[in-house]
Amino acid sequence: MSRSGAFVDELRAMIDAGRAFGRHPLWLRIGEGRLPRPALGAFAVQFFLQVREFPRAVSALHSSCPDAQQRIELAESLYEEETGRISGCNVSHPELFIGFGESVGVSREAMVHGTALPATAALIDWFEQSTRQHSFIEGAAATNLAAEGQVAGAFGPFARALERHYGCTPAQVAFWDIHEQADRDHSAVGDHVVVRLATTPELQAAVRRAVQRSLDLWWGFFDGIEAGAGAR
Repeated sequence: MSRSGAFVDELRAMIDAGRAFGRHPLWLRIGEGRLPRPALGAFAVQFFLQVREFPRAVSALHSSCPDAQQRIELAESLYEEETGRISGCNVSHPELFIGFGESVGVSREAMVHGTALPATAALIDWFEQSTRQHSFIEGAAATNLAAEGQVAGAFGPFARALERHYGCTPAQVAFWDIHEQADRDHSAVGDHVVVRLATTPELQAAVRRAVQRSLDLWWGFFDGIEAGAGAR
């Protein structure tokens, strides 16, 4: 196996490891309909806060990206995040998420003016640090590769569980379905710009660190919600 092939397999294994957020106990409890609605509301507030900040990370990646084709893809991703006009939902993804939150009993005001838990704040801070203070390849590994690699196969079933257990309609879970499809289309690790650019042992080590940091912070994010909502 080539060095590049081994690196791809290693990244796939990292992303698919036990700490992928689709395996977090909180995520699984929602999927099984065992999380009480008040705790689901707390989840919605915290998830919204990081959704609202994520487009800024995409914007920072676009501005630092050295690859012309990847800049186009990032520009399209940012346009979709801020307008929803590529997917056809025609609202920003934070606005789309507000529709979900309202469907489970959380007001727009509660989401917009929500207070980030420490673990949520740490995740949001990592969005900014990784894309503005680190190299492009590290930022893309942290906020693009690590996130996309976790979403595909997790958000679609999550949307169906929200319909089945919490009475949401397909329109109310559109946020989850849109990301399931979009990230499935872009989650092929072997073709990812991070893999193409990580051509030295030093760059590959930086990518591993960034991916692992993201996985740990996402897991901590869900831990924080679970503890803060008294859901354990």
